Amino acid sequence: MPWTQTPVGAQQWVPPHPRSIDELKAAAADCHGCELNENATQTVFGRGAPHAKIVFVGEQPGDVEDRHGLPFIGPAGRLLREAVDDAGIDPADLYITNSVSHVPRCRRD
Repeated sequence: MPWTQTPVGAQQWVPPHPRSIDELKAAAADCHGCELNENATQTVFGRGAPHAKIVFVGEQPGDVEDRHGLPFIGPAGRLLREAVDDAGIDPADLYITNSVSHVPRCRRD
């Protein structure tokens, strides 16, 4: 089915010269650039060390993450924490996020 209108996109919500992750986080909380936010309870923004050398990027937040507003705290988060512990990586050296900040409609209960 062809688009009847051009998707808005997130460009208008992204600050032109963000100076911090906190500034981007605040902008993401107000973003309505796509339909993903329609069924989400909140934005699930990344967390961790801003200058981390190791970044884990998931596909999308799950329902647990959506309810709490934090990435990787549900079942995938438990698996990630085990893997990080097994690898001997200090969690303080990581940044974890998802490629999108809302739970897609097909994933909501």
